[in-house]
Amino acid sequence: MTNFAIPEARLGFSGPDDRVVSLNIPVAVEDRQNSSYHSFDIEYDSEQPNRLTIRLFELDQHGFITTALQSASFSVILLADLVSKRKATAEEVAEWKSIADDD
Repeated sequence: MTNFAIPEARLGFSGPDDRVVSLNIPVAVEDRQNSSYHSFDIEYDSEQPNRLTIRLFELDQHGFITTALQSASFSVILLADLVSKRKATAEEVAEWKSIADDD
């Protein structure tokens, strides 16, 4: 069995100014653990500033991307509208409070 650190959320930088272009987030699995083998990546492309691309990546045992399993491009305006309407469920709020209490 291989033991290695499971990465947390990471920012991706690119270009001559080292601008943030992506946010990589491990897929959550049971017991509030991060998946060792899958992550989501939300990417901004300066050539298409009104769109974001979300990808599901498969990772190797060292946390490096091996395959892009799925990819979808979304309008930034649509995603912002959806996020603004999203309300946390009672279960999510209770979990956040329990995490805060543990710290």
